Amino acid sequence: MTQKSISFFQNFLTSGARLQDPATLRRIKVLNAFDLAFVILAPFLGLFYFYVGAVLLFYACIIAGLLGILIIFILRITKNPLLVGNLAVLVLWATLAVIRWHTGAVGATGLILLSWVWNAVLILMAIFITGYLWGTIWACLVFVETAFAVHLFRAGYQLPNLIPLKVSAVYSLGAYLLGLLAILLFAFLFEKQSDDALAREEEKAQALRDSTKYIEDLLLRSPVPTFVVDRQHRVVQWNRACQQLTGVSPGEVIGKQVWEGFAINSGSSLADKIMEDPESLREQYGSSALSASDSGSFCIEADLPQLCGGSRAILNAAPILDEEGMVRGAIQTIQAIEKDSGDKDPGPKTPGRGLEDVYPIYKIDRNGKITYWNRACEEILGYTASQMVGDNPLPLLSKPYRSNFRETIIRAMQGSIIKDREWKYYDQDGQPVYVVAKIMPLPSASGEIHECMVFNTVITDLKLRVKKLERYAMDSKEKYKRLTNEHQLLKRNIAAFIRKKEE
Repeated sequence: MTQKSISFFQNFLTSGARLQDPATLRRIKVLNAFDLAFVILAPFLGLFYFYVGAVLLFYACIIAGLLGILIIFILRITKNPLLVGNLAVLVLWATLAVIRWHTGAVGATGLILLSWVWNAVLILMAIFITGYLWGTIWACLVFVETAFAVHLFRAGYQLPNLIPLKVSAVYSLGAYLLGLLAILLFAFLFEKQSDDALAREEEKAQALRDSTKYIEDLLLRSPVPTFVVDRQHRVVQWNRACQQLTGVSPGEVIGKQVWEGFAINSGSSLADKIMEDPESLREQYGSSALSASDSGSFCIEADLPQLCGGSRAILNAAPILDEEGMVRGAIQTIQAIEKDSGDKDPGPKTPGRGLEDVYPIYKIDRNGKITYWNRACEEILGYTASQMVGDNPLPLLSKPYRSNFRETIIRAMQGSIIKDREWKYYDQDGQPVYVVAKIMPLPSASGEIHECMVFNTVITDLKLRVKKLERYAMDSKEKYKRLTNEHQLLKRNIAAFIRKKEE
């Protein structure tokens, strides 16, 4: 099988779904595989019924096969396994009901009752594809149908049996054995689902640990003095730049209150204040604040008397929120402003570059839409956050890189951390921007991955230099080739000249 045919079959099984939840994608694959098998087997079953003279069941199987094709198209359009799964179960239940109720399945003919084993297959399929709630509903429907059949049997009602008596036993045993095989198949699917879920949880836990370590390393190595406090106002991160700025080591401050040198207005630090009462900050610094955002970020310029013998610094703080929007801590950056001895004004009121401005970073959700676009992305690519949030990042990439980008994001959504992806963007002016990217999943508190983060390191200058060197190498190679050809021609001319002299 060629790579193209494998890709086509994979696209068929997934109904063209891209950034879907792994569990949803698995249900789509199983549902498409079931529908494909149903569509293939239904005509053969119909031919069997036609051969034994059960023309009504022949038409029922053909109609069921056509409905299976329709279900495949509906799933590809809606990509909703719950809705389409219920439709598939309905078609299977209706087909089995028509077959049972026209083959004497509620009569007292012994082995023919074995065909009811397919009800177990129906229930298992409903649970696997649509979940336990809808599986329970379908099980109740099956029980009602069974109770109705028992009632008819006790009343002495005999349904028509379109299967000839001489093949009834073989037909019933065949239906029974195939039903057992189908039950065994679903048992394996449930076991595999359990193993896959366990493996995914382990991957998510490892991804969470790796993400935490990466962010801690990023904070630790950031050139911007940065610290993080928890909800109890205890310092939980104190990076090297902070230690170099203050002379206070992490061991002296971790687990304690923020160093008093970062206190503003003889109170607590900006990070503490933004957790306690952010509204008071707006009232106190509303007109003098350098910047403020709806997300809670606040930037001011303040005097820090205990910092370096008395300094003025730009302080930038933001709350850290959980999924429910509750404040779990705060992060603060500090940038000291050098005072000019001849100027009483300590410096221009320009906010310093915070941690989020060191690298171009953006986030993507499962729908492939950008949910976060930091200031470094705005400066390097030229597009503002308001332009990009809610849009797909693919148009920014050069076309040869888009397929790799899609595959990388899908793998990240499945819990993998991908490093060293070299991509080529185009900025707002159409100029190329080369980056080396690291893509990390962002698990929620429940362990589900709904978005991933793309860390970009710009290597445009290096890439352009390499391309220039490659062009130079190609030019040198062409020059060398020309010189070699000229040298060979010169050698031949000299040899010819010598032969003439000898003659």
